[in-house]
Amino acid sequence: MVLKIEHNNLIKIIKEYYKKKISLMVYGTFGVGKSETIRQSAKEIALSKGRKFVEWNLLSKEEKQNTFEYPEKYFCLLDVRLSSYDASDIKGLPDFKTDKETIDWKIPFFAKFLTLKGSDGILFFDEIGLATPLVMASCYQILYDKVVNDDKISDNWLVVGATNLNSDRAYTHEIAPPLKDRCGEVELKIPSVEDWTLNFAIPNKIDSRIIGFLNFKKSALHNVNWEDNQKFITPRSWARVSSLTKDIKKDWETISLLSKSAIGEGIAIEYVSFCKIQEKIKLEDLIKNPEKIEKIEDISIKFFLVSVISEKYNNKEVDFEKVMEISKVLDKVGNSEFVALLWRLCSSYTQKSGNFKKDFSNSKKYDKFIIQYGKFIV
Repeated sequence: MVLKIEHNNLIKIIKEYYKKKISLMVYGTFGVGKSETIRQSAKEIALSKGRKFVEWNLLSKEEKQNTFEYPEKYFCLLDVRLSSYDASDIKGLPDFKTDKETIDWKIPFFAKFLTLKGSDGILFFDEIGLATPLVMASCYQILYDKVVNDDKISDNWLVVGATNLNSDRAYTHEIAPPLKDRCGEVELKIPSVEDWTLNFAIPNKIDSRIIGFLNFKKSALHNVNWEDNQKFITPRSWARVSSLTKDIKKDWETISLLSKSAIGEGIAIEYVSFCKIQEKIKLEDLIKNPEKIEKIEDISIKFFLVSVISEKYNNKEVDFEKVMEISKVLDKVGNSEFVALLWRLCSSYTQKSGNFKKDFSNSKKYDKFIIQYGKFIV
């Protein structure tokens, strides 16, 4: 049985496989973040090596040429979507314009980059299960021997493949056992809401309204039902909602229309209703007078409030003292779970700067709270 792991453990595994340059195969259902986690791993490895992280597929022709000329400066994520490739796109084509008795091969530019001394990165065969057997066979030599035709790939490169599960009805081809045997294999789990919030949503600046809603309705993060004929809901589809609606504040008709197109009508109606909570409460009044939170009984309002306060703390619209005032009120009325969520969110939003931790270290007033809730500071 293939090992099932969380996203943070996949990052750890990729880093160790990179050190040993052992190929890795990652399985997982669609929309759970396989590609994004591999990308995050590449970014962290690049940072640790003091190289500039680049995604080959996003570079212009001129930028690719510059990367080609100075490969030692970069750590590259080279994403090869095998489902759209022909065998010759990997293997190259024979060069008949020569008088030689032997045949030279013209390989793709990206493949040539792999062979450069000093080039470094992760070669990512995404959707490898959607590739035809002929295309997959053209990758064997790369995975087995780290060779493209007669040219050896730089020793710095890690090869990672990713594919959907057979149960996803993605029309994947079976990966040959000899190919699997040359790789480590793991299956990426569907993330919990907590994992998604801290390790994906906040680092990727997902709309705080979505963060609040999914912490309120955890079952809505991932819902794939093949029988009800509804649009599937995945972490990727929520990222799509965020991209479409994050900058739209009170145009509910547009937010509703875009959300329905991205995640389906049923759940979009619930989500937009959650967003409209801001019209039911006087947010600025609650921030100014936290004691009024004691009168709030609707749990959805508290989820909304906590998600907004943490974002405002990150944007320096409320200070540490105000976060603590609100925390004390929530603790007073027995809502310790909301205190914990508020602290996790504030800490995660400021993980790079460490501001939430710094504010604690500079304050001596909250020793009781630190003992009770300190474990929720990331």
